[in-house]
Amino acid sequence: MREQSSPNSRPRIWAIGSGKGGVGKSVVTANLAIALAQQGKKCAIFDADLGAANQHTILGMPSPSISLTDLFSRAVPSICDLLLPSPIPNLWLISSGRAQLDMANPKFALKEKVIRQLATLELDHVLIDLGAGSSYNVLDFYLAAHQRIVVAVPAPTSMENTYHFLKAAYFRGLKQAIKRAGATRVVSQAIEEKVVRGISSPKELLSHIITMDPESGAVIAEQVSTHGPKLIVNQVEQKKDLELGQGIASAYRDYFGISAEFLGAIPSDNLVRNAVRMKCPVLEAFPQSQFSKRIREITRSLLKKGEIEDADE
Repeated sequence: MREQSSPNSRPRIWAIGSGKGGVGKSVVTANLAIALAQQGKKCAIFDADLGAANQHTILGMPSPSISLTDLFSRAVPSICDLLLPSPIPNLWLISSGRAQLDMANPKFALKEKVIRQLATLELDHVLIDLGAGSSYNVLDFYLAAHQRIVVAVPAPTSMENTYHFLKAAYFRGLKQAIKRAGATRVVSQAIEEKVVRGISSPKELLSHIITMDPESGAVIAEQVSTHGPKLIVNQVEQKKDLELGQGIASAYRDYFGISAEFLGAIPSDNLVRNAVRMKCPVLEAFPQSQFSKRIREITRSLLKKGEIEDADE
């Protein structure tokens, strides 16, 4: 596997996150990648759960002998040297390994280096399995992706943490957009006027910024508009749980003024636990399970929409 020489054939970068651990994010990520690989797409999973990487176990691979730590320490020159072939045809793994404390919290420049190098790989798709939560480390990888998926489960704590994650991602992205637009002064003034003008949501705040400075506001709005999430509700057991994903997407659109999409719900399935114990991906161990069927449906739906075709921008 080599780095790309042509800028017109860069891989599509996905980021899959969650507001809290224990929602099945890593299993969903692995099986989405396998569903793509089974359709002939060349894919890699970048296990970005720095310090707690476990994708190799889900994929049935031994503990990686080389990882992101080797790139950070300059033991290898490029991220393409970290690609490990998985047991699944067309699928590779980039592991972050058991990073030391300083490596588990890389500086922004190091994260930018990783993101730039991911975009040079000779692949169709790279799926980033983020760590749980909303640290800057997680958010920066999330915001750098072409497609952003958030996995939740139908439990009050998960719903609350999903909201906090989406809010943190929005404001992290807004801060970056403001800096790029050179509009810090205008935004500070808009925030000062927020109470007086009765501004109660980010959507209204951005609208006010556009009124104050149309040029800078338009640049900020364009950049922020690309941050809309796609939602998956995992481990669903009741019909009423199906409404949660749509509810989150609708509330996000109303409050932030950015499109959000509910990709679908995945039913709770004991075969998922069995596959994890077997150290074998669900799509390989139990291809006819309800979990596997829903993963394939979600993947087919995205392919049909052209949402995950090879990136060429």
